[in-house]
Amino acid sequence: MGNILIVDDERSIRMTTKAFLEMEGHTVETAEDAVSAMVIFNQRPPDVVLTDIILPEVSGVYLLRRIRERSADVQVIMMTGEPTLETASESLRLGAVDYLQKPVNKEELLKSVRYALEVKKLRDDKVRLEQENQNYLNHLEQLVEMRTHALAASEEGLRHRAEELLILNRLARSVNESVTLEDAVQCGLREIVNAARPDLAVFFQLVGNNLVLKGRFPDAQTLVWPIEDPHTVDDCLCGQAVREGKAVYSSDILTDSRCTLAECRKAGFRSFAALPLGSGSETIGVLGIASTQQRDFQARASFLEALANEMSIGLKKSLLYEQVHLHAMELKESLNRIREGEAERRMLERHLRQSQKMEAIGTLASGIAHDFNNILGAVIGYAEIALLHSPIGSKSRKSIEMVLSAGGRARDLVNQILAFSRQSEEERKPVQIDHILQEVLRFMRASLPATIEIRKEIASDVESIMADPIQIQQVLMNLCTNALHAMEGMGGTLDVELASVTLTPEDAQMLPDLKPGPHVRITVKDTGHGMSEATLAKIFDPYFTTKAKGVGTGLGLTVVHGIVKKHGGAIRVQSELGKGSTFHLYFPAVPKEAASEARPIGQMPTGHERILLIDDEEVLVDIGKEMLEYLGYSVETRTSSVDALSLFGADPFRFDLVITDMTMPNMTGEKLAVELRKIRADIPIVICTGYSERLLEERVRTVGISALVMKPILMAQLASAIREALDRRSLQATGDAAGMQPDSTSAQFPLLH
Repeated sequence: MGNILIVDDERSIRMTTKAFLEMEGHTVETAEDAVSAMVIFNQRPPDVVLTDIILPEVSGVYLLRRIRERSADVQVIMMTGEPTLETASESLRLGAVDYLQKPVNKEELLKSVRYALEVKKLRDDKVRLEQENQNYLNHLEQLVEMRTHALAASEEGLRHRAEELLILNRLARSVNESVTLEDAVQCGLREIVNAARPDLAVFFQLVGNNLVLKGRFPDAQTLVWPIEDPHTVDDCLCGQAVREGKAVYSSDILTDSRCTLAECRKAGFRSFAALPLGSGSETIGVLGIASTQQRDFQARASFLEALANEMSIGLKKSLLYEQVHLHAMELKESLNRIREGEAERRMLERHLRQSQKMEAIGTLASGIAHDFNNILGAVIGYAEIALLHSPIGSKSRKSIEMVLSAGGRARDLVNQILAFSRQSEEERKPVQIDHILQEVLRFMRASLPATIEIRKEIASDVESIMADPIQIQQVLMNLCTNALHAMEGMGGTLDVELASVTLTPEDAQMLPDLKPGPHVRITVKDTGHGMSEATLAKIFDPYFTTKAKGVGTGLGLTVVHGIVKKHGGAIRVQSELGKGSTFHLYFPAVPKEAASEARPIGQMPTGHERILLIDDEEVLVDIGKEMLEYLGYSVETRTSSVDALSLFGADPFRFDLVITDMTMPNMTGEKLAVELRKIRADIPIVICTGYSERLLEERVRTVGISALVMKPILMAQLASAIREALDRRSLQATGDAAGMQPDSTSAQFPLLH
């Protein structure tokens, strides 16, 4: 156990750290700044100092520098919540034994303190061993001085001693100059063989209860010795030396029962010495020296043990260096992970800003489309009424029909804008790809430069596919836009093909995600710069892009691949550098649905019931009233939902049906419907809206809406919705009178576009 000084300006950290260390049996003192820490240090020098880098007045690095001015033996552990490479390198340069990042858990803290105490112990042991060595040298010098008068008689002995000292110094210098454990072992063994003249010197490192061969001199090519596998400490003379903590000598291993390792005899050795290597009570391994001739190694025990002692110091230093190096590498990896995490955070922030921008664009598009719907409703409505009063075959009727046709296209365009802004789940239905493809190409033609030619080959008899039309449009726009970027600045040709194909079993093997049978194939081909095989392998990876910074997000083809896969399709890509790229998209075909024919105005259902019409746009109220009266209904209108509720409340049975706009000031159509049904639960209600979100459909269904009609309203749609709602109410009333259970509203809820 050791004496620990904790320096931190946060009392909670000091107390928590102190508690952890005292539970381990350490003696702990604390200080909140560098000044008070130095007072304690001067009075009672600790074994280990744990200090925060950020302290009041002066930093922990300054405190480390002050400590080093007074003592090189006290171990210092730096702690910080804001690690930097600069503070880490400065701390390690000044001799910090560890560098911890806050918050520090208990296990990491205790492990670091144990490591610091071990380093201090090693340094103390080294000092002690060096002192012992110095004492030994001093002793030798005293012997030389005492026996100067017998110089002639002991000249050979003195020369021998001098050689030993030179060897010891050379060994110490050679081992201490080595950095890695492997280098230190090889240098040490070479010097020992040169000094003691054995036939072999080996080093076994103690790993648990096993001795693992880490070095030998000379190498296996010079002297064959078949021991390679680890063996336990009980197997041989080396094991006995480790177990007893002292050198073991055998002048004849052939007759010595302590030597149980047969490999030594097989190699032809006769004499052996095993010397434990370590400091204090810790053993790091064992030095073995062997001779093929019978020798008394014990006669030079002091010299051999001095050699072992010097080698122990060097090996301990090398082991410590490797541990410090490993810790530094771990610290470097931690800092790299921190930098990588910061880079990833910045990337995610960029993607979040992009998503928020797209969401804002969607909201703006939705608002514009809603307002445009109201304007378009008046145009289409008055055109339909004008058509009713125009003679068949007249020039004016043809002009009005052209207005209605243009209005229909504008209505489809608004629906596309609304679909773009919608954040709902996809809605799949049988889709004619040729219509979507023609629309995308018309849009692309307007944005393409004159240097790029569009060639299309679109079959008219292609089957439908089960798909979300908005997502299919997104796929086609992405592919065509990528083709444009590939040909940008150089011009070229964009070829688009749509065809029906029947995949054979052999074809399906080339496209494992598909099954044999009828499919629809879309081909988008460009004559741009093309792609290499390496690029081709990564084009569907998220955030991978070959475009310049700021151009694209790297998600286009990822989204395309995801949509195609979700629709049960597959993509095949062909590309070659300098020759352009070709994308083939395959979708399972479904039987082609017959296009529903619009009901002629003259065949629209009519009636004579009484209707309350509410819309905050006066022009829409006027056109709506004129349409309904043409259909035979009695109509009363209001431009305020509050006024309409008051009118209905005064005489609930005055009206047979209510038609209301969804978005109105003061009270929405949904809220108005709830209030109306509180007054009269069986009143049929039709809501008109410019929003096509499925969430809206589900919400209004729960409040008992009879029908939902999408703006801009066509007279035929409105007529059908009214008639269906009134007829369903009549059937319900008949069923109730007969005691029958009516069908649920949700099962009959119509949505008219």
